[in-house]
Amino acid sequence: MIGPSTATAAYLKSRLDARGTDVTAHRRVEGLQREPFADAIVLDGGDVIDGTAAVRRATAAPLLVIGRDQLVGATCLAMGADAWLAATSTPALVAAQVEALMRRRPLVLAESTRKAGRLKLDAGARRVEVDGRELQLSPREFSLLEVFVSHQGVVLSRDRILAAAWDSGFVGEPKTVDVHVAWLRPKLEGSGLRVTTLRGIGYRLDVLEVGEPGVKSLGGLTELDLDGATVTRS
Repeated sequence: MIGPSTATAAYLKSRLDARGTDVTAHRRVEGLQREPFADAIVLDGGDVIDGTAAVRRATAAPLLVIGRDQLVGATCLAMGADAWLAATSTPALVAAQVEALMRRRPLVLAESTRKAGRLKLDAGARRVEVDGRELQLSPREFSLLEVFVSHQGVVLSRDRILAAAWDSGFVGEPKTVDVHVAWLRPKLEGSGLRVTTLRGIGYRLDVLEVGEPGVKSLGGLTELDLDGATVTRS
């Protein structure tokens, strides 16, 4: 639980502890770093829009948001929250909703894994593998790659990428996307993927195969045309 009221936290702990489920409470979203494999998350209080964005960057676990404004609740649901309850809801109703979300956990886990080329991205575990080899990505690189993998073959503008992979309160230039794409590209070598630049428009994640434009076989080597630069690899 993140930022729960005392009454809600006490009731949930009593009810779920009796069912063998551990309940922990944190004042801030950063507390999720100590709970990487939560079965469900309750976000209660504070800026729930920023909180929803932060939770979704950290985990694909079922998320219940509690708030006072229905329009804010609708925004959180659009951003990936699984359920919303009014702040006037009783602790018993909150607990019942949490239990319902936990019953859906296996389905969420299955949907949190996405594939592109030879790359597998597990949003729940925040893990990326290429042919079984784990890629070492920064949290921002992971969020950026998750956006690309979720929109394979789709042209994404810098503004759209910022909205999906950065905090809603981000203040800066869209060009920051270019910097992070430049850092991400070398880590995707050997994955069968390419982040293609469409000048003046944005970026697109392409799944490459030998014989497609930009990829050709050279006697055991593969040559890629990366935005005008030719790279040959074995």
